[in-house]
Amino acid sequence: MTGPTAPRRPSTGLTRRQFGTSLALLSGGLLSGGLLSACGSNGSKGTSAAATSYPTAVSRGSTLHVYSWADYISPDAIKSFQDKTGVTVQVDTYDSAEQAVAKLRVTQGTSGYDLVVMDGSYVPQLSSAGALLAWDKTRLPSMEGLSQTFLAKAWDPTNTYAIPKSGGSTGYVWDSAVVTGAITTWDDFYARFADAAVDGRTSVIDGAPSFISSYFWGHAVSDQTTDPAQYQAAEKYFTEKVLPHLAQFNSYPRADLAKGTVVLAQAFTGDARGALIDGPKTLKFALGGPKSDLYVDHWVLPNGTKSPAAAHAFVEHVLQPANAAAETTFHGYFTGVTASKDLLPADMPHKEIIFFDEGVPADHFEPATVTPAARKLSLATFERLKALAAK
Repeated sequence: MTGPTAPRRPSTGLTRRQFGTSLALLSGGLLSGGLLSACGSNGSKGTSAAATSYPTAVSRGSTLHVYSWADYISPDAIKSFQDKTGVTVQVDTYDSAEQAVAKLRVTQGTSGYDLVVMDGSYVPQLSSAGALLAWDKTRLPSMEGLSQTFLAKAWDPTNTYAIPKSGGSTGYVWDSAVVTGAITTWDDFYARFADAAVDGRTSVIDGAPSFISSYFWGHAVSDQTTDPAQYQAAEKYFTEKVLPHLAQFNSYPRADLAKGTVVLAQAFTGDARGALIDGPKTLKFALGGPKSDLYVDHWVLPNGTKSPAAAHAFVEHVLQPANAAAETTFHGYFTGVTASKDLLPADMPHKEIIFFDEGVPADHFEPATVTPAARKLSLATFERLKALAAK
């Protein structure tokens, strides 16, 4: 998959929503002793100096060291920044959120990075552990152009440590030549699994938070519930309605949807858009309803940064609409910069999926969070269901 219309978000085997599950599994190891106990709070250890005291001069000839997913920052945006400032941008990449978290946690301010891309759900733990510095938002005036969908989320209600980079949600893709009628809710989606033309040509995301939570999103239950009875109800629902007709657990069903071996699939917005680009015109997509998730990657400022001025300047640069449009054109995800939509190529396909929140009430989305007790229950339920499906 190449070209400017292709979502470039890496497929690492650890899905967007599996990150939280893995964190729960790590609760007794790497991330214990401060990180998990601080979940949900932004403690006073988040910065070692007042944000406004950072150096303001951006030094020509210096290097800005960035840590990110692969293929997730526009080369055009990097080049225009380098041309404007004389600062070289060097991007190193990680393979999983845990790798990035461990780097910031273990190095204790000596990671060597000046700017890091981080899943929002990890921000409370990292900021409370002193791994992050606060942003000087007076240097980021273009934040005013960010969608409210991406701002003031539970992981950082004041966006003190986390500046939105890009994000997405979860819904369903179906082939309307095979699946008749509209699909508007998770119950609609799962009810179609039993249709004769659909049976055995279905897919769900291979990750506990996305799959198990879809039951809660559809039944007015918090996806962070710790009530065992709710997980029992979800397990019964999936055992009866989904497993007998399920072809695969697959977090990236793009290729199978395009080929027609799968005609009904749960999918992240980026992969869903890719399927509609590659597949037949009869493929349709809708956000999960009545609720779905919201996952957002952020720019964070690691403790120990040597170039806070350049880091601020770069983030301000990519928040400007033209550069945000370059970002979206490159990786296919919404940056949260609303004015960037009008600057995208006129022929860029399926903008409605990129701008998934347009016209959607903010309370439609459940921001992705990491609550170890809930994730433990979710993972246990998911593992039992996968074991049943394998029989």
